[in-house]
Amino acid sequence: MKALAAMAGAALTVAACYALGSVMAARVGVRLRRGEKFPLALVLGAALLHLAIFTILALKIAYKPVLWLLLAACMAIALRTGDWRLPQPDEARQKRPLPYGLGYLFGAIAALFSTLYLFNAWAPEISPDGSSYHLGLMARYLRARGFERITTNMLATFSEGVEMLYVPAFAIGRHSAAALVHFGFLIALALAVFAYGKRIGKPLAGAGAALLVYLSPIAGMDGTIAYTDVAVAAIVFSVFYWTQLWDENRNPRILIVIGLLAGYCYAAKYTAFVMLFYAAGFVAWRTRKARPVLTMVAWSLIMAAPWAIKNWIYVHNPVAPFASQWFPNPYFYVLVEKIWEANLRTYTLKNLWALPLEVTIRGQLTQGLLGPVFLAAPLGLLALRSREGRSLVAPALLLLAVYFGNIGTRFLIPALPFIALAMALALEAAAPVLVLLIVFHAYASWPSVLKRYTNAWALQNVPYKAALRIIPEEQYLGAHPEYQWARMVDKYVPPGKIVLTFSGLPDAYTTREVLISYWGGLNNDITDALSMGWSKPWQPEKQLIFYLPGAAYRRLRVVQTATGSFREEQWNIHEMRFFHAGSELPRNPDWRLQAYPNPWGVQMAFDNSEATRWKSWETLRPGMWMAVDFGREQAVDQVQVELSGDEGDARMRVETADAAGRWIPLAARSEERKVRYSGSIRRAATYEAHMRGIDYLLVKDDDWGAKDYADSPESWGMTVLEHAFGASLYRVNP
Repeated sequence: MKALAAMAGAALTVAACYALGSVMAARVGVRLRRGEKFPLALVLGAALLHLAIFTILALKIAYKPVLWLLLAACMAIALRTGDWRLPQPDEARQKRPLPYGLGYLFGAIAALFSTLYLFNAWAPEISPDGSSYHLGLMARYLRARGFERITTNMLATFSEGVEMLYVPAFAIGRHSAAALVHFGFLIALALAVFAYGKRIGKPLAGAGAALLVYLSPIAGMDGTIAYTDVAVAAIVFSVFYWTQLWDENRNPRILIVIGLLAGYCYAAKYTAFVMLFYAAGFVAWRTRKARPVLTMVAWSLIMAAPWAIKNWIYVHNPVAPFASQWFPNPYFYVLVEKIWEANLRTYTLKNLWALPLEVTIRGQLTQGLLGPVFLAAPLGLLALRSREGRSLVAPALLLLAVYFGNIGTRFLIPALPFIALAMALALEAAAPVLVLLIVFHAYASWPSVLKRYTNAWALQNVPYKAALRIIPEEQYLGAHPEYQWARMVDKYVPPGKIVLTFSGLPDAYTTREVLISYWGGLNNDITDALSMGWSKPWQPEKQLIFYLPGAAYRRLRVVQTATGSFREEQWNIHEMRFFHAGSELPRNPDWRLQAYPNPWGVQMAFDNSEATRWKSWETLRPGMWMAVDFGREQAVDQVQVELSGDEGDARMRVETADAAGRWIPLAARSEERKVRYSGSIRRAATYEAHMRGIDYLLVKDDDWGAKDYADSPESWGMTVLEHAFGASLYRVNP
């Protein structure tokens, strides 16, 4: 039954997309050809359906009957209007697009790989991102009947245009249904590329390019799990396709479709929004008028704006988790964003000259490979001799430009159709060479052959027993430690409680809230506190004392004057204390505390807990400050700033504000002392976690600090609930 439910969930969702797209295409007056209607209508309908599901989630009415009714209504409309039917073959195009021999050869290759893909998509979903945030967030929305304000998971702020389609599929057929929906986009992408080749009178090039894309190991891997990159490629290529259709007849209503799809690019993945620039530039170039461009852009906002508005309401940043320096908020730290972005630009590669071999043959560092044939991608430059080849340049360059923001192989998938078409167009005149290239690509991309030259992330076999549930789903998933960790969490953690983990787990298989250590400001703060318990350099180790001229001050601030020597170097303060005549001024609720940057964490420098510290969460630079307004004139002759051992080049001065509010440096003598905290930082750290609502930790054996937790959980104030499959689950004792 689970296998049937998964297939039903996917089939109904894909059918609803196709139905909506068919109706929309008919309304704008476009007669799509037989071979192009399914892929183009599917993607167009997906854009419309995603918006309907977004509305349902925003209204908090995401009940299963509502979602079922939505799918049924989409199909009913198309059945009633008759728009669901495929058009009859064009009388003038009855001739076979490919010779019989090539048609059978290419068809056999496509069928073989389709079988491989189908059973992998149908098998229980356990991919890294698919079983975590792609489906974990959708499962959470379904439990809550709609969107929730999530400020502890930066990935929840990404636009989720493709994942919206996973919601009804998941509600019907659970995890595998979502993967099968994505497989539907892989089929649509290949069919669209083939159809485009036929439309421009290059059927062999179209078929060759479609197979170059379809057989690529990374496309097969990504397109058979609950990811989004293949779907994004299909949406991107649809924008290109519809601009070419518009250029043929200049039907102004097609601009509506182009605008909706360009906006859907943003809704599917931020970087894909470059297709709006392509479409706007293309229309402006061909018409030399502003009105058609403005019309198209206006329609694009219908798809893109809801996601920006959602982020603005929930986290005060319309493009979260990026641009936090322009939209400051307490949920996502600037430095974490910068470090994350830098890692995405390198993937530990020593230099980008290694990238061509890495993404085509090796694939281990960049997590997947396109296939060796794409080393011949420069041949595509020969396609520039034709108009059809030149039309591929702009979208390809735009997509390749944003690719370098994240050089994982799968982020090349949106550009892949354009690269493949250029290669195929260049080789169409040498048909035997193109055919040999396709046959070699098929051979080199088959799982058993892939294993001979790479250990990259790719499909391994045809898991038909798992897909058909001959092997029970629980048994199949049970062989994966990640799944066992999720089951461990469900077993021991009460509903409503929060689990912190340092490197993630498939939270689509648990109903408990899971925080990843680096995915949010709260997560970062608690992880920092816990790390102090086992990392001595992070503990308070020195004290900087400023002796002030004897006077009364209303406002004082400590200003940073140094520049960090490396990106990760921050300014951090464990405690800031004020003294007069040898006695510390007791903290007063009337004090107004301020800091720049990170004003939200300033209280951690005044909480008397050595397990917490205020951090700038930006690279150390001059002009950072922490200030106190005592609310009245207060005699102060000494300021003490407690710092970590990892506080490197920090240098500071003390300032006071005059009657006009101007800050004036004080002639303060400074002295540095070594300090040693007498309490238990470990116990203080878990207390902080408990006070922030985190009572459970899942620690994997290879996580930093894992040995320290395991050797002495009592000193941390924790109890080991279970250790299994390379991970321990701890409960914090209040």
